[in-house]
Amino acid sequence: MMQNGMIPEEWVVSYAAGSLSEAHALVVASHIDYHPELQEKLADAEAIGGLLLENTETSSVSDDMFNDILGRLDEEIASFPQMKSKSENHLPKSLSDYLDGDLDDLKWKKMGPGLSQVRLWTGPNDERLWLLRAKGGTKVPMHGHRSLEMTLVLQGGYSADGEQYKPGMIEVADEHTHNHQPIINEGEECICLVVTEAPIKIHGIVGKILQPFIGL
Repeated sequence: MMQNGMIPEEWVVSYAAGSLSEAHALVVASHIDYHPELQEKLADAEAIGGLLLENTETSSVSDDMFNDILGRLDEEIASFPQMKSKSENHLPKSLSDYLDGDLDDLKWKKMGPGLSQVRLWTGPNDERLWLLRAKGGTKVPMHGHRSLEMTLVLQGGYSADGEQYKPGMIEVADEHTHNHQPIINEGEECICLVVTEAPIKIHGIVGKILQPFIGL
C-alpha cells in the first residue's frame, strides 16, 4: 500500500536485487533520492544481500548463519556512503546522471494543450519511460490504464483522485484505475518522470484519434 506518496518496501528490495527493468529502476532510484528513510531501507537491503552472497559462497552453511548476518548488519550499513539526494540542477541525482544534462537541453515534443513530453527509453512489451511537462492549471485528458504506471513528481505538483502529489512523491496506477485525470496545480509548471507498461486508454473520440500522434 502506498503511504505519503512513497513506494512500498518491496520495490526497494527489488531495486537492490537488480530485478527491475531500466525504466522502473530509474524511477525507483530517483524516488529513493528524495527520501532518507528509503535510502536507509536500500542500504539495509543491499547489506543483507551482500552478506547472504558472502555466506552462500562457503561450502557449508551453519544453522546460525542468519543470526550472524543480523549481528554484522549494523557494521556493514555504517560503512555505506551517504547517497546524494539532489544534483546541482535540482533533479534527483539518479535521473541527473541518466540524462547527463539539464531538462532544458532535451527535445520536448508538444502532445496537447499545455502538455509536452520527451521519451527517454522504450523497452520490451511496449514499456516506456517518459518525462512529462505541463503548464499550471492543465487538465490531463481523462484516461484509464491497461497495466502499471508510475509517476514521480520532479517539479510543481498535481491532484488526482482527491490526492495531492508534490516533488518526491510517486503515484502508482494500474488496470483498476479507470477514470484518471491529473489536474496540474495553478500557477506552477509540473514536470514528472513516468514509466508505463502499456499505452493508456484515453476516453472520448477526440482523445482516441489523437493518441497515436501523442505516443502515450
